[in-house]
Amino acid sequence: MAVAVAVLASAPGASDSPPGPGPEATGWLGHWYVLIHYREEIGGSPGEMQWDDEIWRIEAEGPGLRWTIFPHPEFRDPWGRWETWPSGEEGRSSGAWDPRPKQLAEIARGLAHGGYDEQSKRLRVGAEGSWVSVGRRQASSASHIGYFERWRIESAAPGPVFEREAAMGSGRTQSVEATTRFVTRERIAGGRELRGDYTRQGERRGSFRMLRMGKAERRKPAP
Repeated sequence: MAVAVAVLASAPGASDSPPGPGPEATGWLGHWYVLIHYREEIGGSPGEMQWDDEIWRIEAEGPGLRWTIFPHPEFRDPWGRWETWPSGEEGRSSGAWDPRPKQLAEIARGLAHGGYDEQSKRLRVGAEGSWVSVGRRQASSASHIGYFERWRIESAAPGPVFEREAAMGSGRTQSVEATTRFVTRERIAGGRELRGDYTRQGERRGSFRMLRMGKAERRKPAP
C-alpha cells in the first residue's frame, strides 16, 4: 500500500522559497493502505471482532503537509471481504479479515478507491515535531450546532501517532468530543509497514496495520 518518498527542497538560488517538511516527516509521505481490527466497546464489554480499511495519502504541500483519507479501497480480488447475510443482502465480512498474498500484491501496486466521502486536511508544523491541521473551532450561536475536526501527526518512537479529534456542540448544549488515534508500536521492513494500537474514544478499541502502497487511483465511473 513501492512509492518514492519525496522531500520538497528550495531550488538553487531561490532562498525566498518556503522550505518543505523536514526529515522527521519524510517517512510518512506517500500512499498507505490502513487496515483496522477492532471491537465495539458496548457497555464496557468488547463486542465481536470487526474490520475496516482506508487509503491514506500524505504529501508535502509548500511548507506543510496534506493528509487525505479515502474510505473505500477497491480490490480486484475481493476474497474474504464480503459475505451474504440471511436477508440476502451483501455486507462486510465479520471477524478479523486480512489480505491474502494476491491482495497484498495488489496493495503494493496501488489500489483504486471510490470517488466519494474522501476527507482532506492541510497540516502545518506545531510544537515538538507535531503537525496540526489548519483552522480553528468556530464559535456557535445558542441555537446552531457546530462541528469541527482537528487532525494531528506526532513524531514519536518507535513511530508516528496519527490523531483525528472531532467536536460538536452549540451554545445551549455541552460539547461532545471524540478522538480517533493510531499509535505506532512497531516498524517493519524499514518502515514500509507500521503496526500499533487503534482507539476511537468511547466506541472502539483494537489494532491497525499500515502498509506502504503504490499510487492510489480514483475509480473511473462506468460508461
